[in-house]
Amino acid sequence: MAAPVPMEIQPNSYPAWGPALSQALPIPITANRKLEIPPGLSIADLAFGVFAAFRAHPHVCNVLTHISRSNWNHVESALNAILDPTTTSDGLSPLTHNVLDLMCAERGITGRILKPYFHAVLHRLLGPTAAERTIDHVETLLAELERTAEHPTDTSRAATTGDKA
Repeated sequence: MAAPVPMEIQPNSYPAWGPALSQALPIPITANRKLEIPPGLSIADLAFGVFAAFRAHPHVCNVLTHISRSNWNHVESALNAILDPTTTSDGLSPLTHNVLDLMCAERGITGRILKPYFHAVLHRLLGPTAAERTIDHVETLLAELERTAEHPTDTSRAATTGDKA
């Protein structure tokens, strides 16, 4: 067996830019960092802002790329539907259900990362009052979906069992 090769760290062997991983993570949001967002932000503009923030976060971007099958146009459409205050739980796509669940439910690693990140993005884009209204809408939308999944209507139950309503 060969003798082990002695290893030593050479001076100035570290990259000049420092540890890349820790510097690549998003900067924590602080109270003194504000975005210049014009008043009267449209739903499409808000959805795009959230979309851009999700694309900028390494883990969230990877997960959303996976669940959308690399179709970020569908992710943006899902965000438009989720953030629109007139949207109800009827007829939402499976991708929209998944994104909504990740944004609200805090299930798994991604849910525990995405929910506070989503809230912070909304607070930066909208301010505290409008952000809280939007968060309430999004959480209500998820609650409606979960209630519908737990208690389907009599007509949908009759359709799946073949009974006449």
